Amino acid sequence: MGTITNNSIGRLSGLWTVFTKEVVDNLRDRRTLITMTVSVIIAPLFIIGIQWFSESKVKEETDPVTSPPFELPVIGAEHAPNLMNWLRQSNIRIVDAPDSPESSIKRGERRVVMIIKKNYVERFEKGKSAPVLLMHDSSIQGLEQLGMQKVRRSLAGYSNQVAAMRLQVRGINPELVRPITVNTSDISTPESRNGQILGILPYLIIMFIMAGGMYLAIDTTAGEREKGSLESLLTLPIDRKYLLLAKLLAAAFFSALTFLFVLIGLTVSMKYAPVDSIELVIDPARIIYLFLTCLPFVFVASGLLILVASFTKSYKEAQSYLGFIMMLPSMPLIFLAFLSPEASASNMWVPSLSQALIIIETLKGEPIANHLVALSMISSLAVAATLSFIAMKFYQREGILG
Repeated sequence: MGTITNNSIGRLSGLWTVFTKEVVDNLRDRRTLITMTVSVIIAPLFIIGIQWFSESKVKEETDPVTSPPFELPVIGAEHAPNLMNWLRQSNIRIVDAPDSPESSIKRGERRVVMIIKKNYVERFEKGKSAPVLLMHDSSIQGLEQLGMQKVRRSLAGYSNQVAAMRLQVRGINPELVRPITVNTSDISTPESRNGQILGILPYLIIMFIMAGGMYLAIDTTAGEREKGSLESLLTLPIDRKYLLLAKLLAAAFFSALTFLFVLIGLTVSMKYAPVDSIELVIDPARIIYLFLTCLPFVFVASGLLILVASFTKSYKEAQSYLGFIMMLPSMPLIFLAFLSPEASASNMWVPSLSQALIIIETLKGEPIANHLVALSMISSLAVAATLSFIAMKFYQREGILG
């Protein structure tokens, strides 16, 4: 019994020795310090910068007081003088249309061109529906669509007003053609309305977790093999699997530290961000919850990095492999952009995707059910254990030295 205990203590002592050696060596590495500094500064600045730019552009386009008039080229403006006056009152400036409207839109010179045909006057005077054509490019998304939306809203307002006047002239109550009045009640929280930030944040966090342990994973495997120091390390009186485990824990330590720094940086930046539309609250309780529930992914990332780096022959080769491997965890996040999945048993077992859902729902103030969080943590730990086991098998080979 005493022998077993001494062996266990000896293994733990050897594991701790290698772990502390790798941690201390990595702290002396300038790249590690740069990665941690970047994770604290760049992630918050990136998110706040995008939100500030979007907010300023939307305000610039939509503010009725400060925004410049939207220039709308119109062909056949003389056929609808009242409509033109209505558009001008909506802060839309009517300008001459280009010779080739389609080419002008394709070149990005104009976002939308209105075409009013000659039969507009005849149909309008007869109380019929008068045709108006809006030519635009639907492939242009984002802020460039604001002008088109502004024109459509203005036309809808004019159409509704004329329709109401026609009914009143005929002695008909306009409400007869509106049997249902739709009112909306927004029950979303201020946090959940930050959709743009919540869409980017999980991706950044996952990438920084991967980057946090990447250099150590390369240095302690391919780097040591290339420098020839791995051979002397393998002569230590410690089983190779414990040697590999120590390296993996050291990589996980720096990934976890980077993750924590990102969360702290976001907390500070969200509190003092000079952007009115950012209403995310990241308090200490949420930091602790996110850190603990997403910590299993740290071991997935470290296991994946160590595994790939363990069979590469040089530092350069390891960098080329890991540059691609770092993209793998971000692939499940594509579902967030296109499908907006809800947390369920069918997706919470997928590493990176489940952590992203936990991050989004927690910051929205809508925590995921405990059993789904447990599923995420258990499945991620299982994947991490599998990756670590395979890496240990690689270290058992005599060819580990190259």
